Amino acid sequence: MIEDQYTYLTMADSDMDFILLKNYLNAHGIQVITREKGFGGPIRSIFMGNFTPAHIEVFVKDSDFEMALELLDYEEFSAELDKELGLDRDDWDNSDEKKKKPH
Repeated sequence: MIEDQYTYLTMADSDMDFILLKNYLNAHGIQVITREKGFGGPIRSIFMGNFTPAHIEVFVKDSDFEMALELLDYEEFSAELDKELGLDRDDWDNSDEKKKKPH
């Protein structure tokens, strides 16, 4: 069974969200499989348009689950990116406050 080898990661609410998520994970070497709830797939787009909720469940291999979670953790990703670029979030916060204060 698929469920024995793969773990549920997240749900994409549209085809576009799924494509972006799939490409992002694939770029990091993580393969995904999906399962749609309800009326889905290409037929949904024909009958209901492209802007309806898709409810696409995204699964990754058990061995890739932790890495996929880290990739989807925006806070951690943002902090690592700032560290790589030598940026300090406190400086950003202070500069925003200075802009808001009237002189």
